[in-house]
Amino acid sequence: MLWRRILNRDALSKLITENKIDISSTIATPIHQDAKLRRENTKKAGKVCVLGSFNIDVSATVPWFPQSGESILASQFGFYPGGKGANQALAANNAGATAHFIFKVGKDQFSAFAMNHIIQSGIASYSAYQTDKAPTGSALIYVSAVDGDNIIAIYPGANMMLTTQEINEQHRYIAESDVMLMQLETNIEALTEFIRLGKQENKMIMLNPAPYTKQVTHLLSDIDIITPNETEASFLSGVTITDINDAKKAGNIILQSGVKKVIITLGARGSLLCEHARTLYIPAWSAVVKDAAGAGDAFNGALAAALARQADMVAAIQYASAFASLAVEQVGASSMPQHLQVLHRMRTQSNKVININ
Repeated sequence: MLWRRILNRDALSKLITENKIDISSTIATPIHQDAKLRRENTKKAGKVCVLGSFNIDVSATVPWFPQSGESILASQFGFYPGGKGANQALAANNAGATAHFIFKVGKDQFSAFAMNHIIQSGIASYSAYQTDKAPTGSALIYVSAVDGDNIIAIYPGANMMLTTQEINEQHRYIAESDVMLMQLETNIEALTEFIRLGKQENKMIMLNPAPYTKQVTHLLSDIDIITPNETEASFLSGVTITDINDAKKAGNIILQSGVKKVIITLGARGSLLCEHARTLYIPAWSAVVKDAAGAGDAFNGALAAALARQADMVAAIQYASAFASLAVEQVGASSMPQHLQVLHRMRTQSNKVININ
């Protein structure tokens, strides 16, 4: 495997873009603290290893979601860097953790865009693989102009081409991590190997089961923390979720699969922590929503970062919820707040945990 040391992110980004350089093999960077976090005197604490996707998000803001056969005018349109893996790695980084991101892109015009974003993001280190067998992943996003709600269609592309050998090459980063984080926008073989290595190293393994696939049931017994939203929790449990009691039933059923902790995210209503000994409801922080597309990614990355620095579970969820509340106030799924902004929100708003046993 070829390792290339990156000394200047901006210069390398310009070189890749202007010369259309293939990012073949693996590109890895040394630990690099984000400049803004340094200026704000925020120290890095804890390590998060993220296996996940990079997608190009094609986003349109619409007055309502179109029906079958309907054409509507969008008020805003743009191409943005995205993918659950990239967004969650960026969130973990901004939340104060040292994040390592493992991903794969195609050999197409979007691969340089991907590297440009990752290089400039401040993510501490990454391993980027490239394939000519599939294009870079993409997502089509409709964002409601009324309330910031969204619907998303994902084409995973190169994200589904990671090999077990490539995952094994990441053993060092897995061994060094405090928390391992993954989603379901990469192939099941890569996820299985990632989990196997994590179990071997006795790491905390966290799964965001999005987008839902039935194959996820084969992974659950080895997962420490699972973070479904209402829809995903319904698929996993068979329970239709309309209120907190339904969410509690769903969480208890999911626990029976062998998962140690279930955190069901409920959007603007907050989240529910289900453990064998207790069930806690954590309300959401107040926010002026502009774009909810990255809320789940913000929550998951921030949660992993908080747990990596040894926060207790409830405090970690409260922090992640505050982080997500700031993320939805910005446009673009990859728009993530900074750690000190989150601490300020937590100081200026109240958030009372409710025991619903």
